[in-house]
Order: sequence, then structure tokens, then C-alpha cells
Amino acid sequence: MTDGVATGRPGTQAMVIAWVLLLGFETLAQVGLKAGGQILANTPFGPSWFLEALHTPWVWAGIAGYVGGFAAWMVILDRTPLSFGFPLTAVVMLSVAVASYYLFHEALSLWRLSGIGLIIVGLVIMGGDDP
Repeated sequence: MTDGVATGRPGTQAMVIAWVLLLGFETLAQVGLKAGGQILANTPFGPSWFLEALHTPWVWAGIAGYVGGFAAWMVILDRTPLSFGFPLTAVVMLSVAVASYYLFHEALSLWRLSGIGLIIVGLVIMGGDDP
């Protein structure tokens, strides 16, 4: 069956959802830890830093992003060869760059956009069938 019910493995729709969730969770992890890091920037590193980090919602959002990303990645790895799936995670660079532009007012220079574009072109090439 194509929906994965007969095999117990996720079907195509579940895989698309898992990839979207991975993208969202991984972006949340990076954005959350960046925001948390900004909040903690003036706290000297040490035990007090860890205590303050534990009370910073953005740090917890980043941790939640990693946990959610882990769960989505486990679903993806069940159906995707690692040598194909892992390079596809590079798409997270695009979502993180866009989120950083809007949330942290980071620059999206021509060079940065060109690099992201080259990564996407590489992913498209990788996704083609072997000759």
C-alpha cells in the first residue's frame, strides 16, 4: 500500500509532513538559540549563566526545536537513504537565513543568496537519477 499502513512505515504524505516539520523544528532550534544567546550575552559564562539559560523561554524553544527535529528526522530516516536525506537538510539554511532576516535584521547579501542558490542547485542535481 502506498499510504504506509500495510508496511507500518510512513507513506508519501507522512514523509512530506515529516520534512516540513523537520524544516520548521530545525529553524525554530536555530532562531530560539540565537534569541536566547542574545538575552544571555551579558551574563558571564558559568553556573549563573546556566541558571539564567534555564529561565529563558527562547532557550527552551531552541531545545524543543531540536527535540522535534529529532523526532521528524527519525521518521525520515526510516524511509530515506542517509546519503540522500542528509544533504537535503541543507534546505534549513534557506529557512534560517530568511527567518534571521526578518527576526534579527541580518543581511541577505548577494553573496549569501548566491551560496544558498548553489546549495539548492546541488540538491536538485543530487536528486536526479544516476546515469
